[in-house]
Amino acid sequence: MACPPTHKVVKGELKNGSDDCLASLMYSNYQGAPVTIKKDSLPTPFAQNMMVDGLYGGLVYDVVRVKWIILWTTDCKVATKIIPTENHIVWEDIVSILQPYNSSDILPLSCGGAFSSEAHIHANADGSLNLTAQIMWSGCN
Repeated sequence: MACPPTHKVVKGELKNGSDDCLASLMYSNYQGAPVTIKKDSLPTPFAQNMMVDGLYGGLVYDVVRVKWIILWTTDCKVATKIIPTENHIVWEDIVSILQPYNSSDILPLSCGGAFSSEAHIHANADGSLNLTAQIMWSGCN
């Protein structure tokens, strides 16, 4: 009898559509996340080995004035949240917005623009997970 797997491979693509702003990694609870994500038309791929009995996978990126948070589980729940840089991350709040397969968020700015994000996750036939996420920025008026 084979032992159940202890890790799941997460294959991801992150996209930065926030004008000419660089996204810099602030936190990752597994190795393999891109350290920076340039504003580009192509997504930045990554792969991580996530413990099956681990509660969550998570990434936090600093994008100029905001923190971009992505959280996911091995049972295909995902959350994305954008908060001002000066705010502290309350992980319980992020966990409370986990949803099956898709998540999105918008943070309006006082200048009339907004940051928005979306994240999607699904299981592949080989047992791995596929995670895609992007952050976007609409300019100030």
